[in-house]
Amino acid sequence: MKFLSIRRTINTVLIAILTMTAFAAQAQDKPRYAMLVRVLGNTAFELARIGAEEAAEELGIELIYTGPTENTAEGQINLINSLIAQRVDAIMITANDATALTPSLKRAAQRGIAVVTWDQDTESSARRLHIASATNELIALAPVKIALELTEGGGDVGIITGPANSTTQNEWVDEMIRLTKEEEAYMGLNVVEVAYGDERSDKGYNEALGLVNKYPDLEAIVAYTSVGIAASSQMVRDQGLIGKVKVTGLGFPTEMVDHVLSGATPAFAIWNMIDVGYTTVQATHQLVSEAITGAEGDVMSAGRMGDIAVGENNVAVMGELFVYDASNIQEAADLINSVSN
Repeated sequence: MKFLSIRRTINTVLIAILTMTAFAAQAQDKPRYAMLVRVLGNTAFELARIGAEEAAEELGIELIYTGPTENTAEGQINLINSLIAQRVDAIMITANDATALTPSLKRAAQRGIAVVTWDQDTESSARRLHIASATNELIALAPVKIALELTEGGGDVGIITGPANSTTQNEWVDEMIRLTKEEEAYMGLNVVEVAYGDERSDKGYNEALGLVNKYPDLEAIVAYTSVGIAASSQMVRDQGLIGKVKVTGLGFPTEMVDHVLSGATPAFAIWNMIDVGYTTVQATHQLVSEAITGAEGDVMSAGRMGDIAVGENNVAVMGELFVYDASNIQEAADLINSVSN
């Protein structure tokens, strides 16, 4: 009897060891993707992390979220080398230097690690795929669509943008003007003037005030700057123009809650960093599982974001910007504030 008891004990221990070994093997088999941000503590990146964790849970992936404490290329290079040593399956990076990271990322690729960039790109030779939140054309298009709806098909529209020498913002403005002159769907919008707020609240406010004084039939102001949209919205509220002049453009939810709920800005757009993080993990998994190669013409399945095509230079564009209005602005702002805190 004593012998049987000892034997049962030994069998129980053996079963436990085998079970633990099986679990350990499963854990080792679980893919590990590293999300490497430019600097820790940035709210936008923390929002991307939420989306990345959502996708990782859906796909059964271990997500490593990391970044330097200071926004330097050296900090990211050190972490890339560490991740290579850890033999992760993928590095998903928003690069703080387009060229300095290339040698380290190429070394990662040589070790069989899939390199995907998001938010800010590297040299194309340093990665297999770049996830772009939007193109300049799509960034310009979102406020145009909103303005067309707010003006019920067209009317006089003024533009507030940043500094006159801002290449990127000028491209957005030029694209809006092109749309209103060349695309039949948007020709009802008549751009009366482009004003430069120089990313200053006081100047943006005064430029917006100048537009409504100069153009009495002005129906909307489109601001291609987060400073400009908030300043223009405040001007409309102060001047009692809610309902007469509608403001839209690009803005941040936390800065726009009161303006949206007041009716000064019925709707505005911006890229959604949660969706960026989610899409990046989905795309990376498609690469690692060899469902796509990252070449132009590939179409990847990005979960709740749908199918996304890979375009020129191995760049996959997520699509149109996310629109915020009274139905979702408070929830979005609360989420961002909770992440920030």
